Amino acid sequence: MTDDPARRMAANPAYGDGYFVRTTRFRRLGPDRVEAVLEDPFHALALLIHHDDQRLTAVEGRWERHPLSSCAEAGGEMTGLAGLPLVDDLRTRWLQTEPALQCTHMFDTLRLAAVHIAKGRADRRHDVILPDSDADYQPVRLLQDGTLVLEIVIDGDFHITAPSASSGAPLLNGFARWAAERLSAEDFERLFLIQRGAFVGRGQRMDITRYYGRDGALSG
Repeated sequence: MTDDPARRMAANPAYGDGYFVRTTRFRRLGPDRVEAVLEDPFHALALLIHHDDQRLTAVEGRWERHPLSSCAEAGGEMTGLAGLPLVDDLRTRWLQTEPALQCTHMFDTLRLAAVHIAKGRADRRHDVILPDSDADYQPVRLLQDGTLVLEIVIDGDFHITAPSASSGAPLLNGFARWAAERLSAEDFERLFLIQRGAFVGRGQRMDITRYYGRDGALSG
């Protein structure tokens, strides 16, 4: 089975009657400025992104809540990503930087924001929702501005079991290659949001107040 943190830590006594939500929201503050916000029960962060319609001209990151003390400095690292080009396809990698040197959550949010800006989209909100469920049957839903746009089911090893067209596909190791070879840019972006949310959402099974001090509440 996958090395799931929830399998090694104390169980959440409240698990079974609720759901996990991870929200990513993009809001235009001006013709050359976009705010990107990510929030879930473990993380709450915001990026202020300046651009010239071709590339990022400045990036500022800040944490409102993070699970580990080592996360605290990640916002300052984002300033070094100014100059990266805007890309309209999430499958396009930024070869000018090394993702492993960045906070995964901030870097992923920035990548999604770059696609959002490049496509000239209006303000948008994505919600990834995992209802409390059996470990081997986990529905995962993606809402875009309140409308359901994708729903999958995964098993305890993070393989897709439904819909049938994607049955057996990996949601962890091998995901990027599998999805990039088979999905359109839009479908890849949606499944990427689900993949990131599902990985973090499995942590809802553990007692986060014991390990991180207090639980988080989505503030909208």
